[in-house]
Parts: sequence; C-alpha cells; structure tokens
Amino acid sequence: MLSPKIDEERAPLEVVLDASPFVRREIIERYLLGYDIIRVQSKDTLSPDMRDEVRRTTKRLVGLEVLEEDSKKIVLQCLVEPSLLNPERILRRLEMLSMPMQLDSVQAFVSSNGALAKGVVERDEEVDRWYFLLVRLVRAAISDTYLLEKIKVSSVDCLDFRLLASYIETFADYSVTIAENTQDGVTIPKEEQALLEKIGASVNAMYRDAVGSVLSRDLKLASSVGPRFKDTKKQLSEAEARVAGSARPLVNHLVAVTIALNRMCEISVDISDLTITR
Repeated sequence: MLSPKIDEERAPLEVVLDASPFVRREIIERYLLGYDIIRVQSKDTLSPDMRDEVRRTTKRLVGLEVLEEDSKKIVLQCLVEPSLLNPERILRRLEMLSMPMQLDSVQAFVSSNGALAKGVVERDEEVDRWYFLLVRLVRAAISDTYLLEKIKVSSVDCLDFRLLASYIETFADYSVTIAENTQDGVTIPKEEQALLEKIGASVNAMYRDAVGSVLSRDLKLASSVGPRFKDTKKQLSEAEARVAGSARPLVNHLVAVTIALNRMCEISVDISDLTITR
C-alpha cells in the first residue's frame, strides 16, 4: 500500500512552509492537496516546540515521514503511491474503526467507565488518519484521469466516497462526544442504562447497514434503514423525556448523549441515501 516511489507520470509537488503557529494546519492542508514534499523551515533555529508540533502532525497523516532535518528545517515526504490505493478498502477500514467506537462510547457512558471512554477518544485519531488519506486520494483522482483509470473508479464515485468519508468521520466524532460525557463514579439509573444501550445497538446496526449498502450498491439494504430510523427516533424521544426527571448532575450529560445519538441516527439515513445515486 505504501511505496517510497513517487508517481513517475509527474514531477513531485513541493511546498515550503514557514515555521509559524499555524504549521499544523498548513501541513494537513498541503497533505490533503496532494503535495509530496513539505519543507518546514525558519530563518533561525527551529524551536523544540516547533519540532514536536511538526512530528505530532506527521504521525496523524498516513505515509508522511521525515525525510531530512537540520537546525533550521524539517523536510517531510509522503510515501503513499496513490495508484496502489483502493478507496473502498479505506472506507471499509474507516467503518471498522468507527463502529466499535460507537458501541464502546455508549457502554462507557452507561457504566461510568472512564478508561473505556478515554480509549474511544484516542481511537478517533486513527479515524482521522484514514479520513485524511481518503480525502488526499479522492482529490488527486478527480484531477487526474490516469489515476481514475488506475484505481478503477469514476469521478462521481469519488464525490460519493468523499461525502461518505465525511459522514463516517462525523459519526466517529459523535462517539467522542458521548465518551467525553462519561463521568467516573456517577451512577446511571438502570432503566436509562438499558434504554441507552438498546438505542446504541439500534443506531449501530443502522449505521453498519447504511455504509454496507453504499459500498455494496445494495438498494434493498439501504431501504431497510428508513423504517428502523422511525423506531429508533421513538426510543430517543422516550430517552429525552426521561432526562427531565434525572438528577441535576446528570442532566447535561444525558442531553449531550441523546443529541449525539440523534445525529448518528440521522447520519445513518443520510449515508443510506447515497446508495440511490450510485
């Protein structure tokens, strides 16, 4: 999947960035735009904090490695060969990362398990890594007909893949929201626990089938998501009604969790709608 060679069909794209407080954002932007070599340099000696920021950012981006380094610069090179990547496999990877995150976040919340919640938050970085890689690939493919042919997708597919990846990344972000509302030592009433676990499982199944329907082009599977959406929304309405009667320290956290589950439910329907366009 990764190759130290840059596509021989074109010259490598290079960019020079100043060592500024915005270096993290600028590196990510250039990575997404398809740059092969990113030089971060300063007129003076690079500070330890700047070097750490560049290295942390590099770890968030698949295939980006430090090629060269001295007192005034760090040169990064992307070792990903786009023509060897498969966008559907990347999307499957994103699906397999995000699905258990959602289940674990709900379990962490209802069981007040801070360690499990922390693990969910940490795993979101891996989702971001693969999301950024997919965006880089799609942008490169749309502007290069040779690459489109090589990876055997159409420009319309690329647009759908980009939108699907965005939905998946947002779905994972809502898992983080649920995890971050987990409170160690705060007991969730058993009835609320059971209801949230039931809703969480329903949302997860909807999401799994929605993503699966897009990648397998299965209209029948996609059409099954809508009816379940109505049932799950009813359960969510019941959960929201229970929130009003909960203990004050819990109310804000329960509201945040039900809102997150609501959005996940809606995202699943949005994803299934992509199947119609393929």
